[in-house]
Amino acid sequence: MDWNVITAYYPDIKFVYIKATEGSTGRDANYRKYLEGARKAGLKVGAYHYLRSTSNVRDQFRNFSQTVKKSDVDLIPAVDVEERDNWSRSEFQDSLQLFLNLVKDDFGVAPMIYSVNSFYNKNCAPEFNGYHLWIGRYGKDEPTIKGKGTYTLWQFSESGKLKGTVKAIDQNLFNAKYTLKSISIR
Repeated sequence: MDWNVITAYYPDIKFVYIKATEGSTGRDANYRKYLEGARKAGLKVGAYHYLRSTSNVRDQFRNFSQTVKKSDVDLIPAVDVEERDNWSRSEFQDSLQLFLNLVKDDFGVAPMIYSVNSFYNKNCAPEFNGYHLWIGRYGKDEPTIKGKGTYTLWQFSESGKLKGTVKAIDQNLFNAKYTLKSISIR
């Protein structure tokens, strides 16, 4: 990832979320390198955790909090939820709520929830609609949220190709009701 090339060719790109952790032990090998490179190139940076139903939630939070420091990031943390294989809907929601509470206590701000549209509506809505939502729905149709609420970020593509990147990247747009300031912590 060449962040300087990305910002030179695409001045409208202002921020990036970087995967930091997954489960109770997974740490992205490129997290620190990408974080430092993106910040040096002038981008606002956020970090996210992929929540696994195969790991203890407190252990997952510990992994995230040991990897991501509040001083590292400019944007609210995010949690990626895309599976609940070992949990009932109720267990999933309790586990997600615990993770969100632990992150909020540590960072002093409620995190954002990332999910694909169908998974979110089946497993999270409407109980978590009060959080900032980053919803993946590929194509031209914006995400729809079951119940009252709306998305903050729309991941409209997972196959973006930009100069400065080796592989395809996710592309996102803000809902018109939100701006970068809406998810900034400083």
